[in-house]
Amino acid sequence: MQADDGWGRTTKLFSMGSKGLNMGPGKSSGVAGKGTKVGDEQLLRQALALEQAGRLEEGLAIARDLARRRPEWSHGHYAVGSILCALGLLDEADTALKKAITRNPNLAGVYTRHSEVLNRLGYTELAIEAVDKALSLRPDDPKILVVKAMVLWLGGNAQGAYDFLDGRLASGVNDPNPRGVHASIAGQIGKLDEGIANLETLVEEADTKVWADRFMHSSILMNLSKLYDKAGRYEEAFKTAKRAGEMRRTGYDPQRVEAICDERIGVWSKEVIDTLPRSRVDSHKPVFILGMPRSGTSLVEQIIASHPLAYGAGELLETYRASKALGDPNDLVPDRMDVVEQLKRATLDRVARKILKAMEKPAGKGIERITDKLPNNYEHIGMIGLLFPNAKIIHCKRNPLDTCVSCFLLDFVGDTNHGYSYDLTHMARQYRIYERYMAHWKAVSPIEMLEVSYEELVANPVDGAKRIVEYVGLEWDEQCAKSHETKRAVSTLSSDQVRKPMYTSSVGRWKNYESWIGELVEGLGTGH
Repeated sequence: MQADDGWGRTTKLFSMGSKGLNMGPGKSSGVAGKGTKVGDEQLLRQALALEQAGRLEEGLAIARDLARRRPEWSHGHYAVGSILCALGLLDEADTALKKAITRNPNLAGVYTRHSEVLNRLGYTELAIEAVDKALSLRPDDPKILVVKAMVLWLGGNAQGAYDFLDGRLASGVNDPNPRGVHASIAGQIGKLDEGIANLETLVEEADTKVWADRFMHSSILMNLSKLYDKAGRYEEAFKTAKRAGEMRRTGYDPQRVEAICDERIGVWSKEVIDTLPRSRVDSHKPVFILGMPRSGTSLVEQIIASHPLAYGAGELLETYRASKALGDPNDLVPDRMDVVEQLKRATLDRVARKILKAMEKPAGKGIERITDKLPNNYEHIGMIGLLFPNAKIIHCKRNPLDTCVSCFLLDFVGDTNHGYSYDLTHMARQYRIYERYMAHWKAVSPIEMLEVSYEELVANPVDGAKRIVEYVGLEWDEQCAKSHETKRAVSTLSSDQVRKPMYTSSVGRWKNYESWIGELVEGLGTGH
């Protein structure tokens, strides 16, 4: 995850703990080749180092310069594609990585990154083909093994992912990364005791320095916590998650996040919004599903995506990043009010058309609604209303304590991924910031918004689904009442839940942890 955004999908989703696949120059990466100029190698390393550091735009500028100057060199196109993937610009990443493959079809790292892009675009079979090509070149690379397993798992084939890794571990693979993913999947397919035992072994190895990787150590603890929770071992689950969170260095700064919220609320008043131009992109296709993570956004998207005229695009970054670029201060215009008041209709038109094109490409023809379920779009509802005046917004709400406990017990896979979630005090502060945003937008934004209660949805799923489908302007389809049967790639951490019938057992989940969450209760001011 990149530091300025706080979430997203990089190869970290495909890894228990490594810093992603090392695609840079060198024998171990499977990328570098002969005939490379020393200066170009250095620039490539610099671009990829900037990607790892979260300085994506800087890295992309260097990578694009490399690709322009040496269009025949696959490495420059790889770097462009990899950084575009981290930015969430998946169509452009797909194009760049295809160029890299055309120029050199024997680089395992390029196929591996391309597999992630294809998976996130919803092309599961093509993603499997790409990662299989990578494995044909580097059959024992533990990180590529993990990518193959994750593509299968996120595509709805958890048993296939387990069996794949089971065979590789039986043949002698002993790296903690695929072992940890294998154990986590075991816990999801009815092999809970096996998964717990294997994760406990990995924790013991890390504790005794059999292997050393702080991030992987923490990730394995988080996954062990998840299985403890599943087994009803709540105290162990809480203590394990707390220990894992204390190992993270997220860089989350609540004062900075609160200050930005204050500024946005101050600038985006009703009076200002009423004077701002709107884009002339009048499409009704975009549906933005937002709210805190773990509030039901994936369930709502699955309901809509089950409709034959709708497409669930997952967590997109185009609108979020565009909103920041258009509305946040910069070196040339350091005052936020000046930035917003200088917005031009032509600029909004251009940006909205580009975003809509990116949404429409993977959706295909005949689709009337396309969802973007990036939760933190709640920060930018004002700008979304300017870009897409006819868009629909669905705000997902859930009991604050249930939401926060669910976030605390889930690894968002990244040192700065939802950095607040690893600390209960930070968790409470972020929730209050989210509440402030939503209260403000409901008061000042003219864009239509539907509020969906998680508790009401799981208690009455058919009625809830009908209400959602009606709101987005589609005719009712019975498949929306059986959304768990819909076959589609879900490349988020809720992929398991959306493939099960809706259940109410997670309502009141926080009560299992009541003895240990006093600081969260106090921070939220819930009165419990």
